[in-house]
Amino acid sequence: MLDDRKSSNSMRRFILLLIVTFLSVLPALSQSLHGKVLDKKTHQPLPFVSIFIKKTQRGTLTDIDGKFHFPLNPGESEDIIQLSYLGYKPYAFQLKDVKDTAQMLLEMVPEAVNLSEIKVVAGENPAHRIIRQASKMRDQNNPEKMQSFSYHSYNKCFITADMQASIDSVTNIDTSFAAMQKFFSKQHLFLLESITQRDFMKPDRNLETVMASRVSGFKNSPFAIMATQLQSFTFYDDFISVLDEKYVNPISSGSTRKYLFLIQDTILQGKDTVFVISFEPRKGKNFNALKGVLYISTNGYAIQNVIAEPVRPDNYQLSIKVQQKYEFIDNKQWFPVQLNTDWIWKNATISSKKDPTKKAFMKAVSRSYIKEIEVNPKLSRKEFSEVTVQMDKNLDKQGDTFWNQYRIDTLSSKEQNTYHTIDSLGKAENLDKKLFILDALINNRIPLGIIDLNLDKILKVNSFEQARVGLGFHTNQKFSKIFTIGGYGGFGFGDQKWKYGGDLSFMLWKKKELSIFGSYDNTLVESGGTSFFENTRNLRSSESFRDAYVSLFDYMQKYEAGFKLRAFKYLRANIFANHQQRHGPTTFGTTSPEGITTFRDTFNFNETGVQLKFLYKEKFLQTLKSKISMGSDYPVLYLNVVKGYGQSFFNLPGDFDYWKFDFRFEASRTFLNIGTSNLSVFAGKVIGILPYTMLYNNRGSLWGKYNASCANSFETMGLNEFASNQYASLFFSHNIGRFLPIRKKFNPELEIVHNMGIGTLNQPLRIFNVSVSDMSKGYFESGMRILHILKNGANTYGIGVFYRYGPYQLANPADNLAIKLVLSFKI
Repeated sequence: MLDDRKSSNSMRRFILLLIVTFLSVLPALSQSLHGKVLDKKTHQPLPFVSIFIKKTQRGTLTDIDGKFHFPLNPGESEDIIQLSYLGYKPYAFQLKDVKDTAQMLLEMVPEAVNLSEIKVVAGENPAHRIIRQASKMRDQNNPEKMQSFSYHSYNKCFITADMQASIDSVTNIDTSFAAMQKFFSKQHLFLLESITQRDFMKPDRNLETVMASRVSGFKNSPFAIMATQLQSFTFYDDFISVLDEKYVNPISSGSTRKYLFLIQDTILQGKDTVFVISFEPRKGKNFNALKGVLYISTNGYAIQNVIAEPVRPDNYQLSIKVQQKYEFIDNKQWFPVQLNTDWIWKNATISSKKDPTKKAFMKAVSRSYIKEIEVNPKLSRKEFSEVTVQMDKNLDKQGDTFWNQYRIDTLSSKEQNTYHTIDSLGKAENLDKKLFILDALINNRIPLGIIDLNLDKILKVNSFEQARVGLGFHTNQKFSKIFTIGGYGGFGFGDQKWKYGGDLSFMLWKKKELSIFGSYDNTLVESGGTSFFENTRNLRSSESFRDAYVSLFDYMQKYEAGFKLRAFKYLRANIFANHQQRHGPTTFGTTSPEGITTFRDTFNFNETGVQLKFLYKEKFLQTLKSKISMGSDYPVLYLNVVKGYGQSFFNLPGDFDYWKFDFRFEASRTFLNIGTSNLSVFAGKVIGILPYTMLYNNRGSLWGKYNASCANSFETMGLNEFASNQYASLFFSHNIGRFLPIRKKFNPELEIVHNMGIGTLNQPLRIFNVSVSDMSKGYFESGMRILHILKNGANTYGIGVFYRYGPYQLANPADNLAIKLVLSFKI
């Protein structure tokens, strides 16, 4: 019995010892590192920092917010942990010295690195093989080349001031700066959150629904889609778009001839290796370039992480940095899971008046966190339409329970203060109403109760009227959601006459944008000019400058009625009938059968016709109030077909029987290595005999000695120098980009221009009081524009030089030369 008891006690002691030993080893078996890596100077999180065990080189990377989670294997708790990050000093520590591995806060010290000074040894750069393989695998790794996908995203965007100095350092120097610093230490200036759902189906069917949105200072959500629209979804296209600029992707085809790539680090992640490769443009290569770091995984040679920013001179007012993180979803597809974009405005600063070194730049930060990713879900084509972004009717009404399903973390005290403080400010300052006014200004209207004032009717400038001052209005949805009434009136100081008109329209079918309208106009119209349906000009285009030079007009009275609708997904149509009477400075001679010639300056026209606009793959944003075009990458086509009747309708006379066809084509394309080309083609044909007012003036834009360059016009052709009853014109320009090494203040761009046209005038002897000829032999001009020579804020100034040659070259060589100011816009 005694031996049995001893044996039993020994067994219990053995089991107890085994349990104690297991419990002592358990922490080492389950130990993992959790924490965050920051910049020691700015305290900003550092994304994609390499964290690895020195002995085994096994490691991980921080995420976009600088956070990391790294499980340790048995026996690694005594090892040295190293941190490596391009542009920062290496950092290392021993795990046994860390008291709390669950809440680690690591700070790295920045150091200057000049990649171009690093020499590559003889032989092939090993980074090139990796980059070429990544380029080869782009389509396979690009999510937007998949059959389908869907996901939800939580998006956050805020505007703040990047205050780096401490409050104590400036309190006694500049109290106003200290007050601003105190304000921004507690809250942001602006905060937006949104939750979206996106469905995608090959090749390019998209539908993004904003399910919830919250914006500081506003009850409604005017910026609901901003966070998802400010940054690119993937880093796999030939060009990476940053605002309105396109930059050559470092993994595009042939990029190793343009960029310098260097392997900075390698990280072991399970069976795969991640290559950390820096890139910047090669010396002497002048193109729209990015610089940054690529993290390429050997699993499919896919991008795992990327940090990139445009290469710009130091004096640029806007600094942008893009960061993206990808994960291998369901062991099938690499997919972005975190997207960051930061903007810093160098011309928007908060500074101390007494100590200029104490200052802060205004900064915008956009974050998107993608979750609930489904690879190749079953989607139907019927789920998609021309609307690619839409807003849920309850987006402003979702509660905390819904939000907490998608938020990555709970809101910080600073973010909560932003909502509380800015919401109070928004209510006090009535920001919703002010934003409504801002939206109206963008859309050329100012809301005043139930009517909107039309801004384009307030002032018009041209050579004939000099200046026309007036007012115009339309009723808005507060008056009626079914019909709209509008009118305008203005007085021209050059001709001392009033112009006025009005219109009425009814919405019959909102889905098809079908409406019926009627209008009356007593105004001016350009002699020999042409207009197209919904030909909205780009605000950055110089085409509108020509309007100020036009001096030959006809007075017109016009009655018109018709329908407007979206006939197919990408086709808009205006079907109309009108009567118009035109009176102007040109006269038209007719000879009767008895041989009597009469001259007329007043003409009556009865017309029916259709105006078409076709823009393939045009995308739309459907807000709670309206449907807004987001454009397309494809060319746009316009077509007018008009039939004129030489007989009276409803006691309204018609003097001419004719057909008139007008065509316009516009396309733009950026090529990988040679720049951006723009092409516009105009053509028109009249079947019948018409006076000058209904012919074509061929779009000359040379006026006086000093004027600005105008896109889609003949720069060396005088206004009304030629006329045609049938014509075709081509306007081509190619921007090769910067042609000089990048500098701080002087970075012009070179644009090559070639324009040509041909046209015939069948009965020129009938036209009087204007000296015109046809251009049946062909009109040719070429030249160049040097853009952005001088810069004033966003406005830039350049010079254009154009030369006229061919059959219509003038006798004096100097008269064929036109030198013009080039006005443009560039951030």
